[in-house]
Amino acid sequence: MLSFLLGLVAALGWGTHDLMVRRISPGARVGPQIASVMTVAALVVLPFGLAWGDASRLTLGAGLFAVGSGVAYFAASLCLYHAFARAPARLVAPVIGAYPLPALVFAAMAGVSLGASDWIASGLIVAGVGIVAIFGHEGGAAQRGALPLAVLACLGMATAFALGHQATEALDPYLAPTIARCASAATALGLLMLHPAGVRAALRQFPTLAAMGVLDGVALTAVLAAGALPMAIYASVVSSLFGMVTVLLAWAVLGEKVTLKQGAGIGLVFAGLGLLSL
Repeated sequence: MLSFLLGLVAALGWGTHDLMVRRISPGARVGPQIASVMTVAALVVLPFGLAWGDASRLTLGAGLFAVGSGVAYFAASLCLYHAFARAPARLVAPVIGAYPLPALVFAAMAGVSLGASDWIASGLIVAGVGIVAIFGHEGGAAQRGALPLAVLACLGMATAFALGHQATEALDPYLAPTIARCASAATALGLLMLHPAGVRAALRQFPTLAAMGVLDGVALTAVLAAGALPMAIYASVVSSLFGMVTVLLAWAVLGEKVTLKQGAGIGLVFAGLGLLSL
């Protein structure tokens, strides 16, 4: 149950975060935006890692898992920001939110026993994503490269969570997320130093970006912290409902419309996610 609740916290946080991404990313340089968000997120979790993290358990292998998780999450976020800059939430959010599918594959490869309902749910997700992809061409959204970016973001998030859970099992729910978030921030800031264009524009958006960083920091920490609990995969699965939150908020706040065919595909995706969460 606690894994489920942590996943729900993450879903609400990421759903709100991604609505804000959709609102500020079109026409802007995403590098400074991501660097700001990742830095604030790292600062959010750093005090907890310093106060309660058990550094005596840190090994090279566990540290590499945590760093790998952070780098993978940065890569996923970079693709996510670019995808939301190119297309509406109804196209990209369900695809990105389908990361429990590759997460299930990773879990099976790690020896976790999966039931028939898990694979049925996976089939629903694949079918739904396919429908969204096919009918997402309306308005030219897919031609701008949004769909491939959304798929890469999906794979990146699944990889980040799998590595993060391994790190949390070896370390603790405080130290592992802290290392991961610092790795994400360091990667983002390093790339920003190489390509600093757009920094001034990001500074004007900093209050919004700071709020996004807090939401992102809390959400990812909730999912990674579940690595210390039984069936940590449930937190990843439930957190993927953020896609539904994003689509609903985009419809209510930004006025983005969803066609009947796209709605059917979105419904299949979230039906599969709901089945996985049972």
